[in-house]
Amino acid sequence: MENSSGDDFLFSLRGHREVHLPEFPPDDTMEWNGVDYRVYHSPEGMVVSMRQGEKEHRFFAPADWKEVVCDLSFTDKNEAVFLNSFLRLAFGVTSILANRTIKIHASVTELNGKALVFLGKSGTGKSTHSRLWREFVPDCTLLNDDEPLIRVFEDEPVRVYGAPWSGSTACFRNASAEVAAFIHLYQSPENRLTRLRNVEALSSLYASAAMLRSDAGNKDRVLDVVAAVLQRVPVYRLDCRPDYEAVSLTRSLLP
Repeated sequence: MENSSGDDFLFSLRGHREVHLPEFPPDDTMEWNGVDYRVYHSPEGMVVSMRQGEKEHRFFAPADWKEVVCDLSFTDKNEAVFLNSFLRLAFGVTSILANRTIKIHASVTELNGKALVFLGKSGTGKSTHSRLWREFVPDCTLLNDDEPLIRVFEDEPVRVYGAPWSGSTACFRNASAEVAAFIHLYQSPENRLTRLRNVEALSSLYASAAMLRSDAGNKDRVLDVVAAVLQRVPVYRLDCRPDYEAVSLTRSLLP
């Protein structure tokens, strides 16, 4: 996993290693995309157990996340779901350490190098709004439809990047754009665009960011990046119907 800070990799991942579960209860459990996760923290690092049906695989990441090991063979195609799931998690942890990058739940539409990042819970219409943009706004493109990456630079605008993960939409673009605004979508019988400020803006973006719930350090780093983003990029609330008028409201946010 390459970065651009001068190091060759975000982390290395080696297989064919035995990973033991700690002798204490997990610090966090969750289910996502049919995979059950158990996460264990210790001073030495983090163990992640993933189970799908009768199959289980384990990963161990040391505290510095430089040399991660797992019990995968890397030759069995049935391991793909476990590898992909872990890489999503690992990228979210290591990218924020290396280059102030966070992964968020959003759909991103780009026009002339500027991007609008549509936030909201699953089913609120993020993908639909992006699709309507492509219907009504010439030359716009979809950058990512589920898990884009947001990066903060020291002396440059905040940028959003495509990612290897894009939900059910096959949009895996190795491209980026300057973030013009974040827009949190809510279904409504009326179309209305309102700027959010202070706590509302912070809550909107922070709730959309991927993070390890059981890792206080990771959550603090995500919060720091979100706060830095909000110093430079506005956040809006869009109450909307899935129609042209809603698109015209968000279109007004770009030159």
